[in-house]
Amino acid sequence: MALQHRSLTTARMTLHPTTGAVRAALVLLLAVGTAGATLPQTALAAEASPAASQRDYSIPAGNLRGALASFAIAAGVNLSTQGVALDGLVTPGLQGRHGVSAGLQKLLQGSGLEVLDNGNGNYLLRKINTSTADGGLTSMPAVVVSAEADRATEGTGLYTARNMSTATGLNLSQRHTPQTVSVISRQQMEDFDLTTLQDVARATPGLYGKTQGVSDQETRYFARGFALSHVNVDGLPLDVTDFNERNVSADMLMYDRVEVVRGATGLMEGAGAPSGSINMVRKRPTATPLLDASIHLGSWKDRQLTVDASNALNDSGSVRGRVAASLRDSDSFVDVVNNKNSTVYAIVEADLTPSTTAGIGFSRQHSRTGGVFVGLPTLPDGRHMDLPRSTFLNNADSFQKRDNNVVFADLETKLEKGWRSRFAITHIDASSDTRNTTNSRVAGETYLLEQSETGWKYSTEQVVADWRLSGPVTWFGRQHDVIVGASYRHDDSDAAQSWEGAQTRVIDIRHWNPRAYRMNGAPFEPYNWGRKTDEKGLYAAGNFSLADPLRLVLGGRFGWYAQDVTGWYATNPTWRRSLTENAKFTPYAGLVYDLDQHHSVYASGTQIFQPQSVLDVKGNTLPPLSGTNLEVGVKGEYFGGRLNASGALFRIRQNNRAMTDEVNCPTGGPIYCARAAGQVQSEGVDLQLSGSPLPGWQISGGYTYVLAKYTKDSVAANVGQRIATDEPKQLFKLYTNVQLSGSLAQWNLGASVYAQDRIDRRDKAYLTQQGAYAIVGLTAGYRINEQLQLRVNIDNVLDRRYYQALGYSWSGGLERYGAPRSVLVSLNYKM
Repeated sequence: MALQHRSLTTARMTLHPTTGAVRAALVLLLAVGTAGATLPQTALAAEASPAASQRDYSIPAGNLRGALASFAIAAGVNLSTQGVALDGLVTPGLQGRHGVSAGLQKLLQGSGLEVLDNGNGNYLLRKINTSTADGGLTSMPAVVVSAEADRATEGTGLYTARNMSTATGLNLSQRHTPQTVSVISRQQMEDFDLTTLQDVARATPGLYGKTQGVSDQETRYFARGFALSHVNVDGLPLDVTDFNERNVSADMLMYDRVEVVRGATGLMEGAGAPSGSINMVRKRPTATPLLDASIHLGSWKDRQLTVDASNALNDSGSVRGRVAASLRDSDSFVDVVNNKNSTVYAIVEADLTPSTTAGIGFSRQHSRTGGVFVGLPTLPDGRHMDLPRSTFLNNADSFQKRDNNVVFADLETKLEKGWRSRFAITHIDASSDTRNTTNSRVAGETYLLEQSETGWKYSTEQVVADWRLSGPVTWFGRQHDVIVGASYRHDDSDAAQSWEGAQTRVIDIRHWNPRAYRMNGAPFEPYNWGRKTDEKGLYAAGNFSLADPLRLVLGGRFGWYAQDVTGWYATNPTWRRSLTENAKFTPYAGLVYDLDQHHSVYASGTQIFQPQSVLDVKGNTLPPLSGTNLEVGVKGEYFGGRLNASGALFRIRQNNRAMTDEVNCPTGGPIYCARAAGQVQSEGVDLQLSGSPLPGWQISGGYTYVLAKYTKDSVAANVGQRIATDEPKQLFKLYTNVQLSGSLAQWNLGASVYAQDRIDRRDKAYLTQQGAYAIVGLTAGYRINEQLQLRVNIDNVLDRRYYQALGYSWSGGLERYGAPRSVLVSLNYKM
């Protein structure tokens, strides 16, 4: 039944049409993508194969798809199917101790399927076909199912992943990670059309996004009361503070999953806020053919085409490539607004030796917005005007251009005795150019606004590199896992006003025509700003087995941080060193105790620091902000890691916040100085559930309660008050999908719920607010045949009218509605 590896790959390369297409596309795209790259060509990366030793299994009889996914996770292997329809197939189950091949053959008894060992922990599932007995292989479509515990979620069909390393760098299961962690898998993204990072954040328990820039594609993310400082890609942190939130964009087409840690993450990220970490994990090339193409049509002329192809590029499969691209053109529920987005992603990886794998790739994202919507006004006292949701009060020929170009490489080597070395580097060059109108209040008027024209350019160039060495050690008769590493991050960011209107005008919003005035200003650069940051770090961590049920996760990081800034300038910048931190130590500690085979309790203390530029009376920079996350919780892992649950209580304290030094620099005096005595505290509850509680049923959701308030502050009235009332205290998110069986096996049905409590914004004689609300979504998929699936997604089914962003007392804009009911129809082809 089994074929020799060489025969299989030769036949595959000869017959499958994706090979030539992937080869040609990679040659063209990599040539273009690396033409201006500054990355060293010592590139590169891949994951290693799992062990094939015997293990104990307890997989019940029943649904074959679920049983195979559970087996692959437990065995730590990659399982690929060649166009095999698993819906409706059953398995006798698997009990006892088995090797990988024997276990798979047992699961497949009576199914008409067979398994082939493709080497390096890769297994191929296919229909038994006597015509292939001579070593040939019929050309059949492929869907890659990569269920290795610490690898891709693509093809597993699960809404979870068993292992992740974002929190500590160690390859830990969710259950044994002593912090609250979440995963948004590839399957969940596809089922609910989560195509942007904004979509993913909205689906992630405990994350909240504020969209209040000059474009609704600009979002700042919050967790546990604090803004996130970084968005990671493959574990490398990219800065998203200040203006950079405009420049770090993400099309989910490129990513297998998104891992999220909540709480302080200084061990791996270095400087930042004690909020959490988002880590987007890229798709990797597959050794077997993959082609995934789709077309989407939706409300407001939303049209999107995507294609994703991967295959081995030589007969042995030692060189593999993947290319993906998308093109989207969409209007908005807001009049005038149009968005055009395109993405290209390409990666090649090669096994340089039996133990070393290298990878290199690039991505390019282009976004063009015509008609920049800056929001709606409120009444002077903060009440909503209840304007139509389609209202556009800006200028029709305003625009925003955003470009994001990334080149990356990695190199991974398997060493002796289970050790691994990995080096990774990423270079990002991103920019945005916006020309828009802004509206301001006219004193004493309700419907009259003063409109002005402006234009701004922002750019950032960032280089992030990381090297880590990890493996097992045996001390005192017990095995432990340790990691040591070094990281480097540089970012060079700038901003400049690039346009100023010829004059301001007063408009009456009751009679506004967005095409009445063309933007007739001129290039203008009175304001420029620059910032350069260098950060270096040395870190180490270990997962120490103290006793059979007790583990200690212990680590620390020494960080060096330097930042130079210009301040605002007109022509010639004057750089000055604003922040310096040397050998700043950040500890990490957690205890995990296994109550039984499925449940663990844990307690952890994690830290992070954040430099600040405020000066004391002697002219010295204040000590950095220090954020400490204390957390206790319980976690559960069921069905071989196919279902994960957790509950946590947390308390975060951020110390050394700047407070006015009234003794040495009284308010109203000639100078301002501060002292590091302020403190804020955030505490709450974090509950979540993700994975498959029953065969064919996927679920991902959570409830979060956060109360973040001032405990010490320069303004006495602030003590005891919430830090930000425009962020909800309570969030509830639920996404679920069910694969039907029997005569309805071609159908899958799903639903989503997003709910939050009241938010508000206050000022003198001003109160604007949005009450608690819930948004319901529905999805249905129909599998036409083994390759084609038709899907319908309906968001905001009940057409709930709500505000996702609130206005300000001084502004004639910035208030934004959430999207009304929308429908999206997609046709997906996989082979």
